Amino acid sequence: MDNAFWHQRFVLQSLWTKPLRNHLYKKLNLHAHSKILELGSGTGALLCENLAISPFTFGIDFDHARTIFAKQNFPDALLTTANAYHLPFPAGSFDLSFCHYLLLWIDNPVDVLNEMRRVTRPGGTVIAFAEPDYHARIDTPQIFHEIAVLQNESLQNQGVRLDTGRRLMQYFIHAGFGDVSMGMLSGEWNSKQTTEFELEWEIIAHDLQKVLPPEKINELKLKAFESYARGGAISFIPTFYAWASVE
Repeated sequence: MDNAFWHQRFVLQSLWTKPLRNHLYKKLNLHAHSKILELGSGTGALLCENLAISPFTFGIDFDHARTIFAKQNFPDALLTTANAYHLPFPAGSFDLSFCHYLLLWIDNPVDVLNEMRRVTRPGGTVIAFAEPDYHARIDTPQIFHEIAVLQNESLQNQGVRLDTGRRLMQYFIHAGFGDVSMGMLSGEWNSKQTTEFELEWEIIAHDLQKVLPPEKINELKLKAFESYARGGAISFIPTFYAWASVE
């Protein structure tokens, strides 16, 4: 899977959290002089939105190829390849520091949140927009449950912290934040969205190939699609968000 594919995937993920971003950004009164930092900016799925708010939009990612991809598409963004544990910015540099589906991939989320707090000015805000809890996922009927168990196994083997979502407030508090707010994203399904099934299956297949041979993955796909087409299939992964002001 190339960066163009992952960009499409990240854009889809960004749509899931857009209502939340609109709500929180309005509360924060962001303006054209606000300095915004995204950790894990990846291919740049959120850069266009952030640049529309302020030209002082920064992004860091550990993947240099994705940073180059993002820079080609969003040349006005201030992007760099960097380590989230050691951000290359002075203390108090930003009005807003945020991440989006990032902490689940981090070995020590508290350390990263502490760095986000360091580079955000007093009175500024740190937000984790979306962190899933794979241990609490709901997958039905049975074929979807079987796939979920295998996908969780693969994700864990890849280094994902499966319970990141439920621990989000704990991570913020341990990183030194005082008044922390936390919530959960809602879900919505449509019985006719077969294109959504195909998009999701590409990700599932990507994960399953690390634990299953191709023929078994194809077999599971056929069974899952048959079940999906009959209606009543649900695959819901509770996804949490949290934010706090820097004191």
